[in-house]
Amino acid sequence: MYEIAINSEEFNPKVMFQYRAKTLRPQTLHTHDFLSCHYIVSGHCKYQINDQIYTVHKDDVIIINPGVPHCHLVESESQDATIFFLGIDDLYIKGYPKNFIPICNSIIPLRKYQQELYNCYHEIVLTQEKKDVAWPLMTKVLSLEFLVLLLKELSPQNSSTIQDYFQLKTYDKQTIAQTITTYFQENYMKKISVEEIARSSYLSTTYITKIYKEVTGDTPINYLINLRMEKAMEILQDGHFSIQDVAKKVGYDDPYYFSKLFKKRFGLSPSSYKRNGQPA
Repeated sequence: MYEIAINSEEFNPKVMFQYRAKTLRPQTLHTHDFLSCHYIVSGHCKYQINDQIYTVHKDDVIIINPGVPHCHLVESESQDATIFFLGIDDLYIKGYPKNFIPICNSIIPLRKYQQELYNCYHEIVLTQEKKDVAWPLMTKVLSLEFLVLLLKELSPQNSSTIQDYFQLKTYDKQTIAQTITTYFQENYMKKISVEEIARSSYLSTTYITKIYKEVTGDTPINYLINLRMEKAMEILQDGHFSIQDVAKKVGYDDPYYFSKLFKKRFGLSPSSYKRNGQPA
């Protein structure tokens, strides 16, 4: 996860739309220049984001940043979902482009603010149905509350335990692999073991490794190492951290072991990269 810095005095995003709908027909890949958030209220369906296909379930939120190709897919009548769509413009997060939320993965399983987000969604729908006095203004206020709750959900201060991640609603291979990838992307700086993941998900390490490679083409450990090395390269580009500090920031207590992995991945040592820049 990334730190999300917003100046409250400058926080005045435009709510473009908010509505509830069913996945009645498939879409074609498309992009837009605003932020789009899709909250799965019930059911399940498939989404294509860039060239990846994901199965999403109740209490998942799909965050679509500007310029990201996406669509939802309908492969069978049983694959119906109720989705709440929220469109946002003029959102500014310090250090990022307009309407961009910094995320590692577009699919966000709700953990900390699951009930609050549902309650907020429910109030939005009720307000739209009742159409009381000033209901458009109330709908806007509630939509901004939904956005703020989502940003709080994404805050590193609300990071979950491994047990929170692996309380799986379904054990299909795509969901397991996707959950493991999300856990790696949000916790690569911590001590991680496949054995601990196996215990938390009540699966064997052999099975986890097998299905992860089947779905992604790589083993969990190889994916984690490559992810950590990419993050280390980003930190080294800053130029202000020692090799030991960089190693710790990506989950390694032993800087020598970290340096060995970095050289194997990029063909030069972290110290050489720090001095000379891009690997050959």
